[in-house]
Amino acid sequence: MLITGLVLACLILAVLGGWQHLAVRRLRARQAGQENRIRELKLAEERLRERLSQAQRMEAVGVFAGSIIHNLNNLLAVILGHARLAAQGAPEESRCQDELNKVLKAGHLAGDLVKDLSDFFRQADLARKPTDLLPVVRDTVKLMRDILPRSIEIETDLEPCGPVLASATGVQQVLMNLCSNSVQAMLRSQGRISISLKEEEIRARQKALPQDLEPGSYVCLSVRDNGRGMDAATLERITTAYYGDDPAAGQAGLGLATVCRILKHHHGVTIPSSRPGSGTTFTIYFPLIAWSVPAFSASQPVIEVPAGAAVSEPSVPATRVAAAAGPGARPGIRVLLVDDEEMVAAVMARGLRHLGFSVIKTTDSREALQKFQAGPEAYDVLITDQIMPHMSGVRLAREIHTLRPGLPIILTTGFRDSFHERQAREAGVHEFILKPCSHHDMADLINRLTLRAREGEA
Repeated sequence: MLITGLVLACLILAVLGGWQHLAVRRLRARQAGQENRIRELKLAEERLRERLSQAQRMEAVGVFAGSIIHNLNNLLAVILGHARLAAQGAPEESRCQDELNKVLKAGHLAGDLVKDLSDFFRQADLARKPTDLLPVVRDTVKLMRDILPRSIEIETDLEPCGPVLASATGVQQVLMNLCSNSVQAMLRSQGRISISLKEEEIRARQKALPQDLEPGSYVCLSVRDNGRGMDAATLERITTAYYGDDPAAGQAGLGLATVCRILKHHHGVTIPSSRPGSGTTFTIYFPLIAWSVPAFSASQPVIEVPAGAAVSEPSVPATRVAAAAGPGARPGIRVLLVDDEEMVAAVMARGLRHLGFSVIKTTDSREALQKFQAGPEAYDVLITDQIMPHMSGVRLAREIHTLRPGLPIILTTGFRDSFHERQAREAGVHEFILKPCSHHDMADLINRLTLRAREGEA
């Protein structure tokens, strides 16, 4: 009996030992699996950080280059404008005219170089096509859940939406940068990021919305965190695109610069909102495709260029510019000219006056609106730059179109992607022209538009 008990006890101990050994093996296997998973997550995180870092480095170069191109276009407009005026006043076949022709030729070559530089960076831009954002956002959220700390919870409220003209890679970059910025804003170890996607119809202009957000149909992407938030002054500073949520977090501001540049390329609008202690929300509006949305159109070109060439100031022979007297103004045409660059406005005004136009110029879009409000019938055409402080050219056009529908409006810009063509035409813009442009080309356009307007009134 005793022996039987001992045998039974040994069997029980053996079974328990086997179970314990099996449990230890399973525990070790589980730990090994978790360690492999951690290594995979760390590797994925390193790869993502490298992708973001590389994109941000390229973004810094792109932002810098864009600023240089903008300034060069304005300087070329001034140089070429004054050279044309001087060449027109110089005696034919004189040494002075010959020297000015050389200046003009060199100026056009410089313009071609700037155009090539602009095209190079445009080729680096993200190609847009009709895109369903729902799978793009879902895939990005899945990636972020694997990469972000497990203490960060990601909530989603995603609705099926219509297509937008977008780059899936660009939208993914926007979402990852905003999530990364949200994580940096969370002081505690745990946090929550809420991401929503829905369609939204904006039927009328609201004071709380930015002036670039025109009435229409949009796909709305929102990223909200429960971080520390920020006051109104800080919120205003981040809208400059170079100031992140945390100044000490080196690349946060550049990440927001990336977001702003991608959204500009997509004709999107971002609205940040925040309060101290209540987190921050970035709401992004992508125009919904319910129409054909062309890029900057050359189908009705203001300046004729060879097929496939970038739209810009044509490289015409300098001798033609010097010798041609250019088109004259039809009697009595009154021009309101608006450009925030004084030298650009001055040389264009001088060139148009030389051709017989009556020109009132201003460098302030608000002053231009006040002048027009004081006498809407005092002008026959509006020429306005697009990128200006206080009020964009499209916004100014909309205000003036409301006061006097049918007034010919010409929009000038150095960037083909600086506005949404459909919204610009709805705002009352009749034609677009790229800088640097000659006063001869501008005069041709003014004559054509004002003649068309007067024939319509007859």
